[in-house]
This record gives sequence, structure tokens and C-alpha cells, in this order.
Amino acid sequence: MILILSTPNDDDTNWVMEHLSILGEKHIRINDLDLFTGKTKMYVELQPFPKLFVENIFFGKVDISDVNCVWYRKFGFFRKYREHIRSETNIEMLDYLKSEYMSTLDIFFEFLKDKKWLNHYLNVNQMTKIGCLITAQELGIKIPQTYITNNSSNLNYSQSYITKSIKDATVLDIEDKIFYFFTNEVREKKIRSYENFFPSLFQEKINKEYELRIFHLNGKNYSMAIFSQTDNQTRTDYRQYNYVNPNRLVPYTLPNDMDQKISSLMKKLGLNTGSLDMIKADDGEYYFLEINPSGQFRMTSFPCGYNLHIEVANCLKNMNV
Repeated sequence: MILILSTPNDDDTNWVMEHLSILGEKHIRINDLDLFTGKTKMYVELQPFPKLFVENIFFGKVDISDVNCVWYRKFGFFRKYREHIRSETNIEMLDYLKSEYMSTLDIFFEFLKDKKWLNHYLNVNQMTKIGCLITAQELGIKIPQTYITNNSSNLNYSQSYITKSIKDATVLDIEDKIFYFFTNEVREKKIRSYENFFPSLFQEKINKEYELRIFHLNGKNYSMAIFSQTDNQTRTDYRQYNYVNPNRLVPYTLPNDMDQKISSLMKKLGLNTGSLDMIKADDGEYYFLEINPSGQFRMTSFPCGYNLHIEVANCLKNMNV
């Protein structure tokens, strides 16, 4: 049996499940949020020996020991649960609830730790943006000059920078207003206006020819070029989508040595799947930016005709033995 650990409204999960059904592979899906709203029931007993059962209206009651392999798709987003407790504003209580939330998920991981994984949870959870940059650099992949500082005196006022989250970007819902954390350019005037600030990540601004989105699956890379630099709205971060005049997206073939280095990077990080962001600079060099181990991959699959949902389904089928 295949277990998919996901989150509500993830279309990539839905499409892979459709293909698993076509292949005749028995599979179940557990959404993180459903464990805390009761849509998926869970029951743990420790005597006479440890067992974990899950149950919902879609697959009935299942003993987790019957699972052969696990796809760690998207799982463990506490902010989705917070939407159900909007009235709770006490920081200490929210911290406590998050601790209990994560500890509950850890129970699942404990029972599943020895299964076959499409992205093992331990490798995903210990991955950091800075660690990925360091590892990429060690493998001979260029990265932008990168700094983390809390004082503007450590920066070169004459250099152009971008800033982004040190960990993961998020979305905040404050008083019914949505705030997105995109990559943004930081100019000299802004840098000079603050002497001390919260520790922040800065990178040299790379003049790009185009961006690359690369989906990796078990040693194979599926690449797409994004011509985001032609639009002022998407020039710094293509995720600031221009829906009226979308960026051009085309299949892309990486040079062999770069293709091999990317596969080596994923192997060294212990990831057998994930989405990578890179830049092809106007000086002809390739620069690695970051990896999202659970990034949505339909944006690469559909424009390029890669049929990635079929590829993932076949991968899980081969693991389900």
C-alpha cells in the first residue's frame, strides 16, 4: 500500500492519485489538517505492541503497518490549522498548540520511519536554505554572493542586492489582508535608512537571461526556462505572476555537466525529488538559488509536456513492493 502525506487542495497530489488508480495501485491519502479537524481519525495503542490506525470515509480503517512506501508530499503546515482557531491570540497558547501539533505528526513519522520514502521526512526536515547553498558550492555549482546580517555596515552600499526569507517564505493573513513574502530588490537608499535590523538574508542581484525551474525525480531532471526578465512585474521574482501577460515557459536542456551536478546535489542532500530554482545569467553562467522539496510541479509539467504526474505515479508503483 502507498501512503501519501499531503495537505488539502494540493492539485499535484490529486493528479498523481488519479494515475495511481489507473495503474491499479492501492493507496491512501492523509492530509495534515484532517488529523486535527477529525476528518481523519487516528488511534495509537502501545500494548501489547505499538500500533497506529487511521480511518476516514474514503479508505475506511487502515493499520499503518500495512504501508509499503510513503510519499512525503506536503505535510505539517500549522498555519492551516490556525485558520480554525482565529479567536486564539495568546502567543504562549499558540506556541503550545503548535508543539502539540508537531508532536502528533512525529507519531506518524515514528511508525513510518523504516518504510520506503519518496523524500524521507528526516532529510526534508533537516534541510536548510543555507545548507543547500553551501553544498551546491562544494559541488562546483555557482551561487550568488550571500550574506546574513543584522547591520547595514556589513553590506556594500554600491552593490545591488535582493533579500528573501532565511528559511521558507510564507503567507500571512492579518485582519483579512493577505501578505506575501516574495524576493525583493534592496536599493542603497533602503540599506542606508536602517543601521540595525532583524537578521536578514541578502544576495547579490544577478542580471539574468532567464530563470530555470527544474523538477528532479530519482536522478532525472526535467527543466523549464522562464523568461521572467522581460516583465517588470516578474523581473525580480517570477512568482509575482502577471496573469494578463504571462511569462513565456519552454522546455530546457541543461548542459550535461550541470545536469550531473544537480543530481549529485540532490543525492548528497538525501532528496529523491524536489523543485530547484536556478538562474542563467547574462554572462552565460548558471547560478543555483534554492530547493523546494515539496514545490508544486504542474507548472513545469504542463507547459513542457513532461507528464510528471505519471512519472511520480510510476515511481510510487515501483516502490510499492
